[in-house]
Amino acid sequence: MKRVYFLDINNFKKSFSFDEIYNKVSSYRKNKVDKLKFEDDKWLSLAAEYLLMKGLEELNVDYSKIEIGFVENNKPILKNCPQELYFNLSHSGDMAMCVISDCKVGCDIQKMSDKEDYIKIAQRFFHPDEIKMIDNAKKDEKRELFYRIWALKESFIKATGKGFRTPLKDFRVSLKNDKPQVFINDKLENIYQLEEIEVGNTDYKSAMCILNQN
Repeated sequence: MKRVYFLDINNFKKSFSFDEIYNKVSSYRKNKVDKLKFEDDKWLSLAAEYLLMKGLEELNVDYSKIEIGFVENNKPILKNCPQELYFNLSHSGDMAMCVISDCKVGCDIQKMSDKEDYIKIAQRFFHPDEIKMIDNAKKDEKRELFYRIWALKESFIKATGKGFRTPLKDFRVSLKNDKPQVFINDKLENIYQLEEIEVGNTDYKSAMCILNQN
């Protein structure tokens, strides 16, 4: 089971007041929001947990009885949940994303930008084979390919729970036949399954990585 949700904060702001949502979220989320400087960042953080609240509501889980705890590398988990459920949140630009599953999961959303020097970023953080993939792409496809790879890589390290203890250069994403796969030391990592997710907004790329139950 997997459920994916997106929310544009511009629509979110029109539907709710800040305090209305702030008063409903977890103490963990309140602390995160309080530390943020910019209003839009605060809204994005609230929107991500709002998606989690609504998603759990659809699964007949009372969010008011749930606590957010943490495991290794500060990966958030649901405590006191009557079902074995996992979740992951992400946000970028004006969009928030949430994935809920019955097995370990990670997600990432990236707003594509023309301002970032994505070639330099790739050269610094990506695996050599991924850099080669971008170099060999058509000029008008390079930026989109960079963000596809970035979202997929982020979703993988978030699903594994190892976070940035796993350097992005230490594994590579393959997009052969538009089927994303992860390779570590040239060996296919088939414990986790990668999937690109349509956002509904062409300015964004997003991905999900889920524990393979097959």
